[in-house]
Amino acid sequence: VENACATGSAAVRQGIRAIDANAARIVLVVGAEQMTTTPGPEIGKNLLKASYLPEDGETPAGFAGVFGKIAQAYFQRYGNQSDALAMIAAKNHKNGVDNPYAQMRKDFGYEFCRQESEKNPFVAGPLKRTDCSLVSDGAAALILADTATALKMRRAVAFRANEHVQDFLPMSKRDILTFEGCEQAWNRALKSAGVTLDDLSFVETHDCFTIAELIEYEAMGLAKPGEGAKLALDGTTAKDGRLPVNPSGGLKAKGHPIGATGVSMHVLTAMQLVGEAGGIQVPGAKLGGIFNMGGATVANYVSILDRIR
Repeated sequence: VENACATGSAAVRQGIRAIDANAARIVLVVGAEQMTTTPGPEIGKNLLKASYLPEDGETPAGFAGVFGKIAQAYFQRYGNQSDALAMIAAKNHKNGVDNPYAQMRKDFGYEFCRQESEKNPFVAGPLKRTDCSLVSDGAAALILADTATALKMRRAVAFRANEHVQDFLPMSKRDILTFEGCEQAWNRALKSAGVTLDDLSFVETHDCFTIAELIEYEAMGLAKPGEGAKLALDGTTAKDGRLPVNPSGGLKAKGHPIGATGVSMHVLTAMQLVGEAGGIQVPGAKLGGIFNMGGATVANYVSILDRIR
């Protein structure tokens, strides 16, 4: 299965569909990626293949440049949001400290993330190094089973919803600041699950860049357009906030090994729901939401998980 940064979630969805079609009873889903042995410039070129090359193929700084343009456009429309982006980066790095599977287990703090420095230079547009996810190696695996089989297991987590929405590849064909595919996927998933955002205990969302997490707050319906920054600044999405977002540390700290990312988001969410997330555990977690995307919100996947055993 291949779907850029959403490959892992695409594989999970294919497994679910195989079971729904009675083509399988048990499915093993594995995601893996090795990136650190590839030279940086080559990684940048490879990642740009998840974008529309006639428009974005020559973008400086690779995919960071694509999201740098998104961040610049967001700032132009809604004002400078560097404080909020720094808060998101600091939050996710703080969360990642307690995740034994995280690639970067260091609490950089808000001030470091906010200030340009030799160790935190600007990378693309208003995005600094701490606004960008890591180049990562990693793997994750999970087992899917039909309901009858799952209920015989000692522990079981069910999909209350699993939705996929595909958007246009060229950013010129859409308002890139609305993340419409993300919005539609969330709307469908919440409706399918029969829940609201208020029912969720936490969300693992695709923070490949901090501006992505900020806009995703708005796309999922947690904030109105242009007001996502408030949630980062007032602690709503902190681990002890009203709706914790990325208690694992997110892609920012956990890492972003492309093919493994979506699978790992589902694994970590399931660990939360069975109370085995260790230091990153959200107390009393009952329902978990996941958003994973490929490209600049081209492939959009939302899952809502619920412990049933």
